[in-house]
Order: sequence, then structure tokens, then C-alpha cells
Amino acid sequence: MATPEQIRATVETYVASFGERRDDYVACFTTDGTVEDPVGTPVRTGHADISAFWDETHGLSDATRLEITGPVRVAGNEAAFPMRAVVTLGGSDMVLPIIDVMTFDDDAKITAMRAFWDFADLAPRES
Repeated sequence: MATPEQIRATVETYVASFGERRDDYVACFTTDGTVEDPVGTPVRTGHADISAFWDETHGLSDATRLEITGPVRVAGNEAAFPMRAVVTLGGSDMVLPIIDVMTFDDDAKITAMRAFWDFADLAPRES
């Protein structure tokens, strides 16, 4: 089983790479890993689908980055943490609060990621 430190390191890479490094982001997942973002939408499975998800997400805005906003809680082979997406639209930053829940394999690769958020919570970034 992956250690909490290894899981947290994967989470850090996942968050840091989401903004500009698709290949590093996708590499955080197992080859059959899944993304359900947001929860209730069709599940994306495997590196090709996760790459397409990354492309689609980044096609919706001028820029998108993730920021962890609280502790990464690890229990066994799972982690949950609050974060926010900072989305740049027409030169203005918007923020979207998110809670991600993930499971990991023995090598600390993500086997499943579920993101809990709602567009209704998208708001202008406060200075």
C-alpha cells in the first residue's frame, strides 16, 4: 500500500500539473484510472479519455489552475481534500470551490478521482 506521504506527493503533482502540463497530469493516473468530474457526469476511463477531459476543460477558459485550500486527508488508499479552480475568462479570474476524493494503487497512482462541485458556486476572485 502507498504511504500517506506518497499519496500526498501524487496529489501535489496532480494539482500543480493541471494548469499547463497535461502529460504530467495524466501520468498521475493508472492506465485504467477514472475521472468523474463533476460527480454525476459520465466517468472518463483511461489515459486517452483523461487527456480528452483535460483538453476539454482547458478549452473552456483562457487559463485554469488548481489550488489546494485545506489539508489533504489520507485514510488507507484514499484521500480527500478541498481546493479551488482559478479560471481566467476574458482577463478576469473566477474561482470554483471543489472537493476531490481519490483512490490510489500501491504505487500511489490515482485509480479513481471524483470531483464535487457545482457551477452555481463559480464567483469572481476576491483581491
